[in-house]
Amino acid sequence: MAIATTASIKYKCGHTQATDLSNVPAGRRKAHAYGLGRNRICIRCFSKENATGLKAWQAERTAQSLADAESFENDHHLPPVEGTEKQVPWATRARYELLSSALEVLTVEADEPLTYEAFEERILSPARQITRAGWWIDNNDVDTADVEELVSTAVDDAESPGKTENPF
Repeated sequence: MAIATTASIKYKCGHTQATDLSNVPAGRRKAHAYGLGRNRICIRCFSKENATGLKAWQAERTAQSLADAESFENDHHLPPVEGTEKQVPWATRARYELLSSALEVLTVEADEPLTYEAFEERILSPARQITRAGWWIDNNDVDTADVEELVSTAVDDAESPGKTENPF
């Protein structure tokens, strides 16, 4: 008769759970199961504890990202975005990520970097005209090389809807 690969373990949280011990050598399974029960909590309790911690971590990360975005807004004189209660924080972060990335890539990392004044004129100035939250959300994954064309044509689209690069 083979030694069982699963054991019913009573964990220190008080729950009993069938646990797979097939990766533990047969001669050590009983001792391993005893150690797990004395020192660990069950998967259900572990998941519950970590879910709470994960939500707090995500909320903290979101708050920090939004604070960075609002600071970027103030530093570069960007108007607040307009939209629903859910859209505004999302769009604010999306605009920050797109424009800060473009600023870094186009003024520092490019083969022929732009001056800050050129970046201001060619990208930030037209970007200030775009306040609709949905626009920033829709375009949050654009490549930094396309940011200038994107923001400059968005202003044109608002002035003359229907104008596209397609002549037909």
